[in-house]
Amino acid sequence: MHYPALRKDESALAPLSQTCGSEPAAGARARPIEVVWCNDPRQLGAPARHAPRLGVAAALAAAQNACERGRMVSGLLHLIGFSTFAYFGLEVVRDRIERLFLHEAFTPGTYRGEYVRERYHEVDPRTQAARRGSLPLVWDLQQLRTQPSGALHDDGAQEGLDSFIRTMREDGMRSGLMFAMSIPGTRLHAFMSFTGQHRSRDWITSTILEQALSIGMSVHTIASQQLIAAASDRTSGGLTEFERELLLGIAEGASDKEIGRRLETSAHNVDYHLRKLRKRFGVANRTELTYLTSKLELI
Repeated sequence: MHYPALRKDESALAPLSQTCGSEPAAGARARPIEVVWCNDPRQLGAPARHAPRLGVAAALAAAQNACERGRMVSGLLHLIGFSTFAYFGLEVVRDRIERLFLHEAFTPGTYRGEYVRERYHEVDPRTQAARRGSLPLVWDLQQLRTQPSGALHDDGAQEGLDSFIRTMREDGMRSGLMFAMSIPGTRLHAFMSFTGQHRSRDWITSTILEQALSIGMSVHTIASQQLIAAASDRTSGGLTEFERELLLGIAEGASDKEIGRRLETSAHNVDYHLRKLRKRFGVANRTELTYLTSKLELI
């Protein structure tokens, strides 16, 4: 199996000069994102029609709990030279990260919350490139630091990147690979991240990359359902009765004034809440809002 990203005369971070530039400007960094933990079932139960039946995925599915699944993946990691693995999801709306989903069984023990607390998700070049790239991203810290000038918006973003790289080095995450999979029917992208202590990415050969892809896809096969369930719970559980009545009103074709009379509020207040809902669901108008919320079975 051949992966151009491993060729030494090509940069595995070539897309960065384009992808980083599309992220939110500095003013958007004041808004925190929500962290959602995905509970790992003790056992995945009887095999479903599309349940894994072979290999690593089957073994992970048969494990009794999150700890056992984590130990299995850790053992496989050390066989191919990596020290940590993380499986997580990012909910992206109009190039802005809204939520981070962490999976109980596949979160490194080194995770202490800095990634969100220090807003590293806003400056991490790996997630941006992995989400938009067609190949797995092979990286090392030196390469992350020397990304093309002008890719970041301001000095604050550059300082954030420097702090992110410093934290990665202190935690022994000096090189690795990352790839992402979009989850159809959602705004989620699932990420599989492998890190090692080697200073250079040169140790990640095509064989190691192939083995890591196999492990990552096996995890994705069984863990993506927990991401989907958690995202669905956050979406459906986030609507108040007032908001549901608003959505029903626009689905019926009612005007803001008519909806306001029904809910005993002003047309201005109806418009205010509809604008908030459009922003939350990442749509441009009330027609798109009606379509999406109906498709998600919220009304």
